[in-house]
Amino acid sequence: MHAVPRALAGAAEKHGVTFKYNTTVTKVEKSGSRASAVITSDGQRIECDVVVLNPDLPVAWRDLLGKTPLSVKRLNYSPSCVTILAGSSKSYDHLAHHNIHFGHSWDGVFDELITKKQLMSDPSLLVTLPSKDDPSLAPSGKHSYYILFPTPNLDADIDWKKMKNVYKDQMYATMQERGYKDFADSVEVEHVTTPLDWQEMGMERGAPFASAHTFLQTGPFRPSNMAKGYENVVFTGSGTQPGVGVPMVLISGRLAAERIVGRVK
Repeated sequence: MHAVPRALAGAAEKHGVTFKYNTTVTKVEKSGSRASAVITSDGQRIECDVVVLNPDLPVAWRDLLGKTPLSVKRLNYSPSCVTILAGSSKSYDHLAHHNIHFGHSWDGVFDELITKKQLMSDPSLLVTLPSKDDPSLAPSGKHSYYILFPTPNLDADIDWKKMKNVYKDQMYATMQERGYKDFADSVEVEHVTTPLDWQEMGMERGAPFASAHTFLQTGPFRPSNMAKGYENVVFTGSGTQPGVGVPMVLISGRLAAERIVGRVK
């Protein structure tokens, strides 16, 4: 996946783009109906003709533009997830690159996550093994795992500061039941991400999949790429049109570019 942003950045640099890494924008300055500059956390003021905002859309409105439209406040959000990035000495002959394990209560999972806002009683999970197809992603004789369990977002009454390690152990126990024998004992390095961590990374409600992909929040019904009240502020990313997922986000970038040059209104 790193190849995609690196290729895009390389192409942009060839056309004269300058990237300022490790630089945080804290405010978009407005003059009349136009954004005139962005202000960074270290006090820089960078004047601009156009601003393209890629943070999660409600976060961009609240933290950078300072005023959130009612239509954005009313958005419903997708479930969240807990992920484990694990380095392990264990291998399993039956695994593919991506492995989805469904619980018996498939319909019940959605009811628990979305309606009841509680953890799955009969989990469905994703286990990805990147080092299966690219051995360079782990030391010789070792393996890298990406493990994902869907959870409710932060609208649920779950204290993730207390639950982080508890739920991690439950995840490993579920994997043991699903055929990953002795996996927990084989883990040599791990990184756990909870809904609270997603929120700290800038995802509203701790939902890494942004606002929910319900019918009235998908495609043309998703919040516009153009910021209402601004002539020159454009959104891109999973929170705006057309939606979530790598192909959709790339399309949002193209839509943003076309709106900047006036090909799409």
